[in-house]
Amino acid sequence: MYRKIFFIFLLTFFAIKSSFAQNNIEVSPKIYDFGIVAKWKNDTAVFELKNNSESSMMFLPIGYTEDLLVIAPRNKIEPGETTLIKIVYYTHSRGNFRRDVPVYLSILPKPILLVIKGKIIDFHPDALMNCPSMGDDKPKSKETGVEIEVKDGITGKSLSGFNLILKNNSESRLIEVSPSSKVKFEHVRNGDYTITVSLSGYETKVQEVTVSKYYRKFVVKLIPEDEPLITQNEKDTFGTSEEIIIEKEKSNDKDDIEKLRKKYDSLYKGKKIIEKDVILIKPGEEDSLSIDTAGFESDFDNEGKLNKKKYANNNIVFLIDVSGSMDKPEKLPLLKKSVIEMVKILRENDYVTIITYSSKVKVVLESESGNNKEKIYSIINSLQAKGQSYGSEGMKVAYEAAMRNFILNGNNQVILVSDGLFNSDDFSPKKIYKLTKDYAKNQKIITSAIGFGKNDEAIEFLKNVAKNGLGNFIVIKTESQASDALVYEIMQNSLKK
Repeated sequence: MYRKIFFIFLLTFFAIKSSFAQNNIEVSPKIYDFGIVAKWKNDTAVFELKNNSESSMMFLPIGYTEDLLVIAPRNKIEPGETTLIKIVYYTHSRGNFRRDVPVYLSILPKPILLVIKGKIIDFHPDALMNCPSMGDDKPKSKETGVEIEVKDGITGKSLSGFNLILKNNSESRLIEVSPSSKVKFEHVRNGDYTITVSLSGYETKVQEVTVSKYYRKFVVKLIPEDEPLITQNEKDTFGTSEEIIIEKEKSNDKDDIEKLRKKYDSLYKGKKIIEKDVILIKPGEEDSLSIDTAGFESDFDNEGKLNKKKYANNNIVFLIDVSGSMDKPEKLPLLKKSVIEMVKILRENDYVTIITYSSKVKVVLESESGNNKEKIYSIINSLQAKGQSYGSEGMKVAYEAAMRNFILNGNNQVILVSDGLFNSDDFSPKKIYKLTKDYAKNQKIITSAIGFGKNDEAIEFLKNVAKNGLGNFIVIKTESQASDALVYEIMQNSLKK
């Protein structure tokens, strides 16, 4: 009888002790959310575990699974100590995912659950598709065919008679005077390649592509030779926002309106622009602008949103540099204010996408309606600056997002925000200029740029990006400029023809 009572007492004691221990293991975060990832590269989820119990503990052996690698310390975690647990997720599936990962501790009868989740849009070429077992190297890339089609970038007409080179770091393949608009290469490994296409009467096109399990067909669009790239030293027919301000000190209002009219005629193919449609920037204090907005009341409805009759729907993709150098009061905070002011005037059928880049590219907001203002405000206010400035890959992701959410007869626009040049290994200003020009001419996606800081080389680069993208270069240096800059940028580009 006494033995039975003692046995029940022991069970109760250990159950209470285990429950106490369970409640004294603190894990942060509760759920690790990768968010929307543009190029999945087996990023690592890091959890912090603190031992608030009165006992030492150790992690028990973790079983092998094909798609998860759990990295836990082997030493004891003493009371009051904190340690890190890392989880790497290997998958070949796009879309939303959520995994509950059980981890056992020596002082607990049940596992703690570490939860990871996110959404994968596409894969980085270096991503592993399954967890390497002991002694295994990186999985071999599967060799299959690649098809490349060449078209006229203006008319969309299929072209033939071109020379084409497909090249990577280890090999080069050549097709001379192709009889067809499509060429095929067999046994092409996954990875990064350069396609070079030359044809008489067209600019030679150099295009970077990533061959993967899912992307093995590519289209190269050639631009006729009479469509030159714009560089900083060439004459611009209408100037950027900053250049217009400078020129106004040497001209009168009549000349200014005429210059802006020419600009609108170029953008809107001859549509007559009357004075009330022109936002006239007059010279004022060095750090402020005064705006003449005659007839401005018709631009907004009673709720302060853009007038549907006057302004087309917007598909706006922000590509924002959140590298460490943007962490200054005159940079990221001013951008946040400007974006928030712009969002205030958006409507239900206006959409905002926010992509950030630093040491990696991340889609933090995918095509959110202008009606969901609080959600957009929350995302933009949560941005923090840290890491490097890998923007070349970000440009490609931004254009992919703009194409996914393309609005017919609307304003489809990418806005690049930065204070410097890209740190990407493959960064080439000329390639970026070609990319922006190609999307502006052929896909009707314009590119504007917001430049912060005083790096002359970076400012020149951003101006050229905007010019080749048929957009504007925007400077935001003060609170007053932050309030107006993006509002007027969106109004100018969404004005109906």
